[in-house]
Amino acid sequence: MVGFLFLVFTITLVLVFLRYVLNQSITGANEIVTILFIYTTAIGAAVSIGKNEHIAIDVFVNILPSKFHKTIKLLQLVLLFTLHLTLFIYCLDWINKTGGYLMPATGLPRLVATASVPLGCVLCVLYCFKILINIAEETGEGIEKQ
Repeated sequence: MVGFLFLVFTITLVLVFLRYVLNQSITGANEIVTILFIYTTAIGAAVSIGKNEHIAIDVFVNILPSKFHKTIKLLQLVLLFTLHLTLFIYCLDWINKTGGYLMPATGLPRLVATASVPLGCVLCVLYCFKILINIAEETGEGIEKQ
């Protein structure tokens, strides 16, 4: 992610310099920056789930007694898992319909850009699954200690 973001910054800086100082441009560079940004976003969404830093509005959760927090966390993860699994399934049909078209400036197939969606979904599902396993192991250890 850091590498992609660095490339976005560098290419954008070069494009601004070329456009405003030399009155030139690089054909297809804007598409490359867009693709890199899309992948950074897709991978970043998955990483945020893995670090438990995704968007969460927990005003009502904080009002509840702490004994319900684990149950709500499990429900939240199951919903995230279901959302990304469903999105993955539906995006495969979408990619099948749109992935063959070529991007105008670079001539790359749109599959290069649209593949970021299933990649992000798979990573999100894997992170959700990993966290669910961790919670199950913690619960199992708590039962064994009693």
